[in-house]
Amino acid sequence: MSSKPVMTVFAGTNGAGKSTLSRLMIDIIGTVIDPDKIAKELCPESPRSADLTAGREAVKRIRAHIAAQRNFAIETTLSGSFSLRHMQMAKDQGYQIVLYYIGLMDVQMHIDRVASRVEQGGHWISETDIRWRYGQSLQNLSPALGIADEVIIIDNTDSPRIIAEIASDKLLNCDEKPPAWAMKVLGRYKKLFGDFTI
Repeated sequence: MSSKPVMTVFAGTNGAGKSTLSRLMIDIIGTVIDPDKIAKELCPESPRSADLTAGREAVKRIRAHIAAQRNFAIETTLSGSFSLRHMQMAKDQGYQIVLYYIGLMDVQMHIDRVASRVEQGGHWISETDIRWRYGQSLQNLSPALGIADEVIIIDNTDSPRIIAEIASDKLLNCDEKPPAWAMKVLGRYKKLFGDFTI
């Protein structure tokens, strides 16, 4: 068991299932810092109008946890550099970085799940934003793999299924037939692990 403080990152495009997974693990991951949740606390009637303030508050909370060397977790779409910067910052301060990346079959499934969530009272994200975040998120997954000490990649299309496990940027286990969305990222490990089709 590592004596280092742990930063757990739940990443994936909106609708992937990050919050569901983080709730299941709440007892072992520490405080979860989620800008969407902060925005809802700040402005329940119109959370999107509080996004900027929520982002600033999330940064303050993350930096306070790092300074205090406390375990904590974040939820992120991984579509910008925000999370990558804080993962690197935490690592530089002696943290162990554990990344769970959750994906769905295709971008339309993310759009459909967000729409379904809105019907149940969840927060709305525009289809344009989801499509943009989908591409950016998968693109930023590659540098995230280089920062994280441990990575678990999960396909949540039907039910959560671990596709790959990576430690110190080395592929330890991989599903024989990874879903299409994961293939580009896993392709970088093909020489290390040749038992799957890219």
